[in-house]
Amino acid sequence: MSLRTPRIFSISPKRYPSSNSISNLSLWIVAIAIAVFNAITNPSFTSFAILILGIFATITIAWRHNLNGLFTFLEKLSRYYRLSTPIFVICGTFFLLNALSTPAQAQFFQNAETWMTGQFTGAGEAIPLVFNVLRGLFLIYLGISLVKVIQASRQDEDWQNLARTPMIILIAVTVGDILANLIIGGGGGGAAPGG
Repeated sequence: MSLRTPRIFSISPKRYPSSNSISNLSLWIVAIAIAVFNAITNPSFTSFAILILGIFATITIAWRHNLNGLFTFLEKLSRYYRLSTPIFVICGTFFLLNALSTPAQAQFFQNAETWMTGQFTGAGEAIPLVFNVLRGLFLIYLGISLVKVIQASRQDEDWQNLARTPMIILIAVTVGDILANLIIGGGGGGAAPGG
């Protein structure tokens, strides 16, 4: 008589994604929507590359259980040939050079400055000077606030309260710029016809 160990029947639970992975996936979908909007409004190689990388990341998060074989293959390949660091350095350098080679097109209140210069033609250089001083003060304030936040976080102080005021001011200036663009239209100012 042989002693057999009794079989233990286990019912494997269904694999439902955790609430954390659902929220991560929804955040990725929102990020993809923003990347699509960015690619439509500012078509460049960088915006399309970010969109494609975001789509691949979303697919990877959604079907990560089905792609385990691919991940293990890529991990073995990366360990054998030591590819991770050179790939990250090359991609990072490319994106940095691409970002630095394109001219900066976004300035706060640029359309408002153009409109004011077109409306008040006798002001000369006063209007660009005022707007440039406002931009300079804004950048200096953000720089000083950023240094204070970094120092507070390094000294284990409450840096969230320090970061709250600059973020509110940044949002207020951005909303003010958007509202100014809504009020003045396209920003192409000029004297009224017939006068």
